[in-house]
Amino acid sequence: MDLPVKRPPRDINAARFFSEWLPTAFASEFGPGKRAATDITVAVKLEGEGGGEWILDVRQSELKVRDPGTAGGEPVVTMRQAVADWRAVAVGEEGAIDLAPPQASPLDVLFVDPASRQIMNAVKGTVRFEVTGYQGRTWWMQVKFGTQPESLAPDATIAVDAETYASMLSRKLAPPEAYFSGKIRLTGDTALAMQLGMAMLPRFNPR
Repeated sequence: MDLPVKRPPRDINAARFFSEWLPTAFASEFGPGKRAATDITVAVKLEGEGGGEWILDVRQSELKVRDPGTAGGEPVVTMRQAVADWRAVAVGEEGAIDLAPPQASPLDVLFVDPASRQIMNAVKGTVRFEVTGYQGRTWWMQVKFGTQPESLAPDATIAVDAETYASMLSRKLAPPEAYFSGKIRLTGDTALAMQLGMAMLPRFNPR
């Protein structure tokens, strides 16, 4: 039986999430004697009031958080998002669908699990994810896979409406069915978008 996913308190801000909650949660799941984590460096950039930039270094099952420009590994994944949209994933929004796949955890932002490693091995480029009609806005997250210079213009965009996304998360609608019925829209480098979409399919299945 799956254990409940640990989520941060709803009133947490981004600074406290990255400096306090995330390292503690990581140690609980991946620390010494726990399951192994993949070494990786991830950059997180949150835009808007309460935002900022954090570099997450995972080495030998230890997570350290540092400021941009300080010594450490070069990020191989860079995530950019509005503060409100980060909060929607990390703690959820009242009356809204849960944007996280079943049994997903805020720790998944670290890309340390085997499925994430497969994504990084398969994908190089910048992809923007959009969920339209979410709480009266378009929710978005942009992710750069690779160490190439960052561009604010994505190579590809994957967009889906909130109702369709909720149906996929509840497994009432299979992602391939949603795509072939036109409910998932790909623009830009569609080959890159398809490659990433195929790599992410395991995240829509229960663990």
